[in-house]
Amino acid sequence: MKQRPDDRGDMYVVRDMRADDRGASTAALLDDLAHLTMRALQVPVALIVVDGGVNGWTTRKVGTAVDTASGVAASIEASDLAALANPIFAEAHGFAFYVATPLRDAFGIRFGTLAVLSEQTRTVCEDDLTTLRKMAGIVERLV
Repeated sequence: MKQRPDDRGDMYVVRDMRADDRGASTAALLDDLAHLTMRALQVPVALIVVDGGVNGWTTRKVGTAVDTASGVAASIEASDLAALANPIFAEAHGFAFYVATPLRDAFGIRFGTLAVLSEQTRTVCEDDLTTLRKMAGIVERLV
């Protein structure tokens, strides 16, 4: 491990606080959280859709995780993956299993969705729901 720098040219830069890189890092974190949710619940698709903005949901951040073995998800354009948060769209595209939980801010206002999907029907146990809610809590604190 490096000791204290000897001169200014050798100083460490941890983060330039003037640059707002939170948007890009949040998107990467949403992808990671979607991937962890997919793995934890053993489903081929997990997604996080965060709507935001003033008066009209003007911005959207999406975190997706798709197992490469998922044939149905592979046929959906990357730009349309966020639409899978809608159960009607998901069913129309061949998903037989859909479980989602809303994402809410500190005031209880819904700002997004965390959803898991599969082409195969399956049952949901209380552990699955607990895991989904915990992951949603992490996203709610992150965003």
